[in-house]
Amino acid sequence: MPAACATTTGGVLSAYSYIAPLLTGRAGIAAGLVPLVLVGFGVGALAGSLAGGRLGDARPHTTTIAAAAGATVLLPAICLLSTHAGATVVLVALLGFFGLGANPVLISLPVRFAGDAPTLASALSVSAFNVGTAAGSWIAGRALDSALGATGPAVVGAAIAALTLIPTITIAVVQRRRSALPAH
Repeated sequence: MPAACATTTGGVLSAYSYIAPLLTGRAGIAAGLVPLVLVGFGVGALAGSLAGGRLGDARPHTTTIAAAAGATVLLPAICLLSTHAGATVVLVALLGFFGLGANPVLISLPVRFAGDAPTLASALSVSAFNVGTAAGSWIAGRALDSALGATGPAVVGAAIAALTLIPTITIAVVQRRRSALPAH
């Protein structure tokens, strides 16, 4: 799960960290309105965390896979539609919802299986989120200065978010196989 924590947050926050140049330079949103778009991301993230926590209680693997897939689709959509202000604002809010919606599950699963070390599992998850944020933001900053320009961070974010599908799908398959084994 630490890999999923790092990639899910790394993907979303690499794009989010450098969203202002995309909003002002490509979408044509006035600099004074950027904070309102960021509020939209925050509201989306809050709603996503609440929904992800609720859904994750019943279907944790489906929730983590759906959130990662959603972020993986939304980030390229932001690049492609970034010249349309309204669409970009909606996509940024949806990115908050899907991009951070799995975080409660990504913390609870390791804690659930940590045995006698739930605090260590939680700390490891949070550390992985921070590593993903730092690494993703660093790479995205380099992409911002590349030929990709203002869309560079979202391109990097899409690639990193897509990597989240590897551990989340792998863990879901392993869990399903374990559940299918006859009890001894």
